[in-house]
Amino acid sequence: MSRADDIMNVANHFILERGYSAFSYADIAGEIGIQKASIHYHFPSKANLVQSVVGRYRQQIKSNLALLDGMEGDPQEKLTQYLNYWEVCLEAQATDICLCALLASEIPILPEEVRSEIKAHFQELTDWFMKLLQESKVPLQYTTADVSDEEMAHGILAGIHGGMLAARTFNDVGQFRMIKSGLLHQISPAK
Repeated sequence: MSRADDIMNVANHFILERGYSAFSYADIAGEIGIQKASIHYHFPSKANLVQSVVGRYRQQIKSNLALLDGMEGDPQEKLTQYLNYWEVCLEAQATDICLCALLASEIPILPEEVRSEIKAHFQELTDWFMKLLQESKVPLQYTTADVSDEEMAHGILAGIHGGMLAARTFNDVGQFRMIKSGLLHQISPAK
């Protein structure tokens, strides 16, 4: 693992623990045992560092979604697997939520390059959810009348991230499980 990776790992941890504003290069340097100048060598600014952390996170998510896309089975099962992944993460530690969901709550104070990464992540996820809904071999119906695939995809995104934030707030994975159950109940094969 490179020094840049070490720095990004620690920054990722601090972002999830404290948010964007509540950590500094001094915190990272102290955690790793290096000089702040070493961090500036790899990441000239905090915005550059956080953009790199979010960019790396987005690549990991894309890889995981590609693995799900490669699975046999109905798109609903793939959505269930995606939800199960987050449930397991939250079971291990209720604060282990989506990095972009956490940072989205700080959008007004984030530098533009970080905001762009977060928006791109949300759009990619929404597009993936919509693709799953449209690829179902069995026509789907939603318990909410007259909802388009796009509206349902946005609802899934909001539900998942809201469930993560609720689990974090209450330190209780049960909050996410309720959202998961509700989302899966809303999507069913047409009769």
